[in-house]
Parts: sequence; structure tokens; C-alpha cells
Amino acid sequence: MYLPAHFTSNDLEQARRLVAEHPLALLLGPDAQGQTFGSHLPLVALPGGDGLQLEGHMARANPHWGWLSQQRQVLAVFSGPGAYVSPRHYESVKNVPTWNYAALHAYGDIELIDGQADKDALLKRLIARFEPDYAEQWRGLPEDYQHKLLGAIVGFRLRVTRWELKLKLSQNRAAVERQRIRKALAGSERAEDRATAEWMARLEG
Repeated sequence: MYLPAHFTSNDLEQARRLVAEHPLALLLGPDAQGQTFGSHLPLVALPGGDGLQLEGHMARANPHWGWLSQQRQVLAVFSGPGAYVSPRHYESVKNVPTWNYAALHAYGDIELIDGQADKDALLKRLIARFEPDYAEQWRGLPEDYQHKLLGAIVGFRLRVTRWELKLKLSQNRAAVERQRIRKALAGSERAEDRATAEWMARLEG
């Protein structure tokens, strides 16, 4: 990822926040012919530790997991909020439109999780993250049905060895311009614009 110094962040908590707020990742890795193949999957960051570990699952019918089990190297791309930035917010007319956004690239080694008990525990962690109230319904499903569903997925954990967080949020502009941009985005009807404004405010402290 192209990372100009003023848009680069080494803040692990910000990286974790982006994963939590925008968990749908694009998981990229080679196919059997070595060509890039992508799967769109929700991933969650495991708590604790000094680094970043992600986990999720995909359909067993998806051939991606088999290829990744051979290659192991994988890239997970998280796209945070993004918004169009008009040059009308700048002091000088000699400016052009741009786009503010947050993005995380996480590189690492994939470890498959295919035991019934391990996958059940993984699913329960995902349920606790996205819909805790569903846990009771899951536990109440017939055991053979649960086994069938667990058999239809393959879980995995991504041990991140390197990550890049890009927060392109007008840090290269003057303070008065950043304030105008943030105010305009915060008042927008688009949820993505408002979320981008929140990231700008958070970055400014």
C-alpha cells in the first residue's frame, strides 16, 4: 500500500478499532495456479497480546481455504469509512478534489481450524461479537443440525506478521481547512461521510 509519512499510523489500537467497526475484510491469497483470489469475510481481532491476530471462517465449498492451507501467506484488507473532499474547503482555488479514508492491510500466516469443538468455540466468539442474544438460539438447535452446519465451514486464524494502517484524513492540510472538511462531513446525510468525520475528530484528539 502506498503510505506517505503523514498518512501512516503505527497505532495498534486504531488498527483494532478499524477491524471492530468495519469487520468485513477482503482475504487475498493465491489459487492453485498462483493467481490472486479473494474472499469477502467478516474477521474479528482476538483480544490481548502485543500484536494482531484475526479469526473467521469460510464455506467449505469455497476452494480458497484449500489453496491457502498450502501457501499459508495471506493478506487481509479492511476498508474503513471514506468520503469525497471538495476543494471548496481549501484556502486557495488552486486545489483539486480528493478522497479521505481509512484502510488496514494485515499480512500473515493462516492456520486452519477444522475440529468440531474448535469451530464451535470460534462461532460462539463470533456470535458474542455480533449478536450475543443469538447464542441461546444456537445452543437450542438440534445437535445433528449443529454438526451439519459446523461441517460446512472451515475456520481459520491469521497470525499477523506485518500490518499497515493508512489514515488519509487531511493531515496534510492547514488546521482551518481540516475543520471545514470535518464540519462538512459531520453534517452530511451520508453515514460514510459522518463516520469519516468521526475518524478525523478522533485523530485530532
